Amino acid sequence: MSNEVKSVLLAVGVPFAGVLGGIVYLSDSEFTVLGFPVLFAWLFLWMPLTSLCMHLAWCLFDRADFEELERADLAADRAARESGAEAA
Repeated sequence: MSNEVKSVLLAVGVPFAGVLGGIVYLSDSEFTVLGFPVLFAWLFLWMPLTSLCMHLAWCLFDRADFEELERADLAADRAARESGAEAA
């Protein structure tokens, strides 16, 4: 499985499954957490968990590709400046 697929699964698939699973299993529950229905608490919990999943996907799978592209762009800019300085 490629890193892109792994990244998408972690950043989108895990939160989607978590939210959808919570809706399915907790929709009929009458429990409360701090006065809120447990389903609302579950959905609120997934807000920071989704950000965490996106951060992990970036750190584990995407950061190296981004840094490689940045280095290539910097090298191309440097080469363009040097060739422009030689022409002048």
